Amino acid sequence: MIRDSKLLVILICVVVVVAMAPAQDLDRTARLLEELTNAAGPPGFEGPVREIVVREFEELGAAIEYDGLGSVIATGPGSADGPRIMVTAHMDEVGLMVQYVRPDGFIRFKTLGGWLRQALPDQRWVIVGSAGPVLAVSGLRTIHVTPTGERNQVWPLEQIFLDVGARSAQEVEAMGIRPGDPVAPWSPFTVMPNGRYAAKGWDDRVGIAVMLEAARRISEGEIQTPNRIVWVATVQEEIGLRGAQTSVYIADPDLGISIEAGVAADYPGARPEQAQERLGGGPGMFLLDSSMIPNTKLRDFFFDVAEEEGIPLQGDVLTGYGEDGAEIQRYDTGRPSVNITVPTRYLHSHTGIIQRSDFDHAVDLLIAVLTRLDGSTVERLSGF
Repeated sequence: MIRDSKLLVILICVVVVVAMAPAQDLDRTARLLEELTNAAGPPGFEGPVREIVVREFEELGAAIEYDGLGSVIATGPGSADGPRIMVTAHMDEVGLMVQYVRPDGFIRFKTLGGWLRQALPDQRWVIVGSAGPVLAVSGLRTIHVTPTGERNQVWPLEQIFLDVGARSAQEVEAMGIRPGDPVAPWSPFTVMPNGRYAAKGWDDRVGIAVMLEAARRISEGEIQTPNRIVWVATVQEEIGLRGAQTSVYIADPDLGISIEAGVAADYPGARPEQAQERLGGGPGMFLLDSSMIPNTKLRDFFFDVAEEEGIPLQGDVLTGYGEDGAEIQRYDTGRPSVNITVPTRYLHSHTGIIQRSDFDHAVDLLIAVLTRLDGSTVERLSGF
């Protein structure tokens, strides 16, 4: 029942998109991005996203394993004697969890992942309960009754609530909602002008899509790689890189590549000294984040390959960001690891924006790198 209700969330979002948006002729890649971002998958509740990932890898004939938390480890054909390359992206998105249902039917919640408090009020959400998805609104006190001195304040979490239209706790329970249920943002995928897409959950459904597209092109194009690629879709990244901690032991990599949503800083209020990526400038690479300094030889290798292939690649130095590549880097005695990105505006909010050309270039770069990572190259990158 839970599984079916989560799938229903995806179907509802797709129906809403069709009803609200102009007719759009989406190619296969855009349809995949639409399906992934519309799926509900807060940390610990990645089931609907996992079903898409498993379906896509099964179509490619990959062997699939799981870690004990639900991360997907997919291994395709490759060189049995070559190095093992772990390519990873995470399935979860920032969300909420039902904490307490008040007697009057309003719902208190806890956050799952990092949210700005300003981003929480006056939004639409989907609560995935035992009886199916339920639309909720994070209520906001109207300006007409808000004292002048409080109108510019950021609301504390304790003052924000979810409204599902119920009049009592009993009505909420009858909807199949109880404490512990996941809550996901409600923000359907939409095509914008200039090759840009708006949706929730780009962090890190865009990384999942880059990984799936690269795997498909390698498989369908019969591209031979001099290594064994282990594709890993992790869980619970937003609450502590947990899936990467467990799945890396199954992947047992010689080298790791993490794929993430990048931090674009090309809009009013963002400053280049905080982040340097911009939409349309190509994929990015984190040169520093809060969890990892990348292997410098592997970093330079990516930039060299990008230059050879004519692919734009942006460097980004920032703090306040953790990613799964850090767990690969710390594995065993240490492994070369980098984090590449698709620049994204407005991360960890209801609606972010990416540019399709950045996505396509990220796929191109990943494939170009994977076809060059033979045993001697990985050994050289790993040495000091």
